[in-house]
Amino acid sequence: MPNILVVIDPDESEHSALNRIKEIPPTADVDYTVVLYMSAEPAMAGKADTAALKARKDAKIAWLQDLVAPLKAVGYRIHAETVIFDRLYEEIIKTAQAIKADFILKPLRQHSILKRVFYTSTDWNLIRLCPTPLIMVSDQPAIHGKAIVASIDVCDGDKAHKDLNTVVMDQATRLARVLNAPIHLIYAYSRLIIANPVPSADPLAYQIMRDKYASEHAAVMAVATLYDIHEDHVHMREGAPDDVVTAYAEEVDAGVVVLGTVARAGASGLFMGNTAESIVEKTKKDVFVVKQAGFTTPV
Repeated sequence: MPNILVVIDPDESEHSALNRIKEIPPTADVDYTVVLYMSAEPAMAGKADTAALKARKDAKIAWLQDLVAPLKAVGYRIHAETVIFDRLYEEIIKTAQAIKADFILKPLRQHSILKRVFYTSTDWNLIRLCPTPLIMVSDQPAIHGKAIVASIDVCDGDKAHKDLNTVVMDQATRLARVLNAPIHLIYAYSRLIIANPVPSADPLAYQIMRDKYASEHAAVMAVATLYDIHEDHVHMREGAPDDVVTAYAEEVDAGVVVLGTVARAGASGLFMGNTAESIVEKTKKDVFVVKQAGFTTPV
């Protein structure tokens, strides 16, 4: 049976991640672990401090139990708990691994331009380091029946990209069944490739571009055929992937954007740039991030 970790933000008034499970029938064979993460207190010593920490945790779990009680009353199988953290993203990953979660539902958080450059958020760390499929929940009131936009990358055509595309499409298909939603396939191709070019002075360069476009179009259509996606729901658009995917999701009023990502390390990981991170900062939709099978987290 599926096991879903739901992350609660105590500062939220609507509790978007918890509300999202209402789109799954209470009769579904799903277990939910709803966790309120508490920031670590300064180092404590003595019985008085231990008692104060216990009282704080007891108060939080009582609040959390009251929050999930209406869902439990109608049949959702929910276990609620509190977890103390130093680094939030690490504790979320550890919890997901401990309960063998199939998915994580977490409220999506967006940041100012300044923070995008100098600050690595919990969401970005989860995008890079979390091996469990991660659904970052937007402020949309409901997503049932809305289009699911699956973003794939056929540019290189190597095995790694093909495997990641398979994970994206398999998870999009699984989600589409739960939400009774259509899947739309989107691929952002490079500006170096032109769909309707004017022949240049260099016929060879022109032919290379045309052949590359044709090859990528064939690869996209092969994915669509494999997953029985109608050609009207298959699109190739020129531009940066984050801009293309975000714009298309708005155009079709999507509920969820599904995309694959890989971890970035070193200097390239210090600044905003990953497609998934860029989409998270720009979109008003839920974002479902998956990784290639076999990814191992350093956490």
